[in-house]
Amino acid sequence: MPKDADLILAPKTGAGKTERIVLRGDPGREDLDAVVFRQMAERQKRHAAKTTPSAAEVTSLSGEEFYRRIADSAHDWEYWLDPEDDFVFVSPSCERLTGYTREEFLADSGLAERLVHPDDKARFELHVERAHSAEQQQKANEIEFRIIARDGSERWINHRCTTMFDPHGHYLGRRVSNVDVDRYNLAEEKLLLLNRELLAIRDCARTVLHATDELKLLRDVCRIMCNVAGYHMAWVGTVEHDEGKTVRPVAWSGVEDGYLASVHITWADTERGRGPTGTAARTGKSAVIADYASDPIGRPWRTRAYQRGYRSSAAIPMLGPGGEVCAVLTVYAAQPHSFPSGTIGLLEEVAEDLSIGIGSLRAASVKNPAKVLEPDLAAENRKAPSPGPF
Repeated sequence: MPKDADLILAPKTGAGKTERIVLRGDPGREDLDAVVFRQMAERQKRHAAKTTPSAAEVTSLSGEEFYRRIADSAHDWEYWLDPEDDFVFVSPSCERLTGYTREEFLADSGLAERLVHPDDKARFELHVERAHSAEQQQKANEIEFRIIARDGSERWINHRCTTMFDPHGHYLGRRVSNVDVDRYNLAEEKLLLLNRELLAIRDCARTVLHATDELKLLRDVCRIMCNVAGYHMAWVGTVEHDEGKTVRPVAWSGVEDGYLASVHITWADTERGRGPTGTAARTGKSAVIADYASDPIGRPWRTRAYQRGYRSSAAIPMLGPGGEVCAVLTVYAAQPHSFPSGTIGLLEEVAEDLSIGIGSLRAASVKNPAKVLEPDLAAENRKAPSPGPF
């Protein structure tokens, strides 16, 4: 039979006095464990009743204070702009998204607009113009764009405006809700990029399979890199073993605008040979400039790259039959950090296919040189005068 027992309870925080509870067992009805749990539950209820505010206490707050507490606790960045576009209210969650405090926004009415990414500013300004137009004031307006936070990071937000009116129909301004959708947009961008890369690999493989001319093959692959994979510029350069260790451009596509003629790429172990193309040619390994703005390796080409919209680049070596680097495929992107390891792996597949295709064309030219030279011979025959009669 269970007997009465003492239970010592220590406070959760580890501080303060312990509490002694005497448990009264009833041998005929409950065992000691059931009594322990029942009395502990009753004690927790009594404690909660003393410390938790009742619904009556919550609703006793003034109307303004009640709704302000709700707005202040919002997870999304909320604010209210008056008809002159000055802040009336800003939720504290602005700091989580932007790095700027509520007080900074309230003191600077133009701060929110200055955070808009330069590439999205025109769309944002058009959105604001439409939101102020009379025909749009009864509608909610929504747009997605990037902001640049205090720490320099970019974030995608979903920005939704709703107009506000008083009971007499007078316009009070706009209520704005900004939702962080960065992870969703980045995931979508990565999926679209992967899809473009896979399509480019497919098209390059088909081009290699049906190629009959080496130079045309190189040009077609560069074109696919730009038109299908979405890169800003792509080029192939052959690795020359001259005194300057030159990488000579032979094919390109995209926004080139005289870049290749001005940069003098080399694979020598010098400052101008330590970029992605020179490094890939010298080491036989792929190389990347993740961001021309911050990577010191990109300094010799930074100004010219920025003038043409290049923000990052990757170079992939193309190997000959003996494993030597015979050429390099280099691609440029309009965004920094565009070449993670997965993308480099896919580009290496393209370079490998291209190397195999060139090897096959050169092998065919050795077996049947007349067939390869046939177009040139035909051109020469057209230029030559016809022999006269004997």
